[in-house]
Amino acid sequence: MSVGDAAAIYQELDGFFDHFSDEFASAVGLKPIADHSAFWNIGQSQVYDLNRYAHFHELQIPDRARRAAYLVKWIQRLRPVRVEADITALPEERGKFALLVNEQFALYVASGILRIDLEQAFSAKMLNMILYTMRYRSPSEDSFLLFFVYLSE
Repeated sequence: MSVGDAAAIYQELDGFFDHFSDEFASAVGLKPIADHSAFWNIGQSQVYDLNRYAHFHELQIPDRARRAAYLVKWIQRLRPVRVEADITALPEERGKFALLVNEQFALYVASGILRIDLEQAFSAKMLNMILYTMRYRSPSEDSFLLFFVYLSE
């Protein structure tokens, strides 16, 4: 995929979502819904970010880490996935999963881009900490970039 191909990024996100949706529904019992216009926006935004990065920075960053970091950034900002359910009416664990659907999707995409099984790489406690940080803190694409470079090596 070329850096400037928003349509390819859209298709990649759509493919990731198809698999994620099935796994999420199986684990949580709720079917997530994707906002495909947000996927397109994410693709365009990532193209802009990657081109800007390539033109203005002299750092040699592994392509997968850079792509994963910017996808996570835009998924977190645009929140393209939702679950139509009253989270307060769900049992606590299911409600938590429903609340964190975008964070889980972002990690699912990063895992696919990096070709690393994050569930195998981290304990459940660490994954919960990562999801919490993604949901309630403001990590930047730079922090994701460093994290993903570390995981890639």
